[in-house]
Amino acid sequence: MKRITPIFIVILVTFLVAACGSTPTATQEPTQPVQPTASEVPSEPAVTEAPTEAAATEPVPVTGGNQVDITLADNTIEASMTSFQVGVPYTFVITNTGQRAHNFNINPPVSVAGSPDAALDSALLIVPQEQLAPGASATVEFTFPDTAAGQLLEFSCLIRRHYEDGMKVDIIVAQ
Repeated sequence: MKRITPIFIVILVTFLVAACGSTPTATQEPTQPVQPTASEVPSEPAVTEAPTEAAATEPVPVTGGNQVDITLADNTIEASMTSFQVGVPYTFVITNTGQRAHNFNINPPVSVAGSPDAALDSALLIVPQEQLAPGASATVEFTFPDTAAGQLLEFSCLIRRHYEDGMKVDIIVAQ
């Protein structure tokens, strides 16, 4: 019993520290796609009250010259750039000007992947809806891998009904 108690305390403290960790920031530098925790495509959350200023996050200042401005509105995505090169770092500044939460993905089109779930599973980049509430912005550093060259890819919001309503933009990735 004396040996088990210290081990139990270490495990308990580890879980408490993990649970009390800081909240994620709007800036991510993923080395792999950020995958959602649910096994299916997220559905649209109910908006019960107007967004507050506290819900918005400030974009991180950009120092490089490859900034891509993405605007998510309800049923549309606008992008300042749609042609990219592999191996070049880009800074995506994603702003949700809509009244609903959105996600932002770089993925193969649903028509190629076979379903929204398959497109999400094949996504190169995922910025979850928790970071893109109405009025929020997120800044993400991303470099297209060599395998992206020549693929059919798009920017999208894969939340149910958003994609079908037109929240997608074709992009080109070259060597």
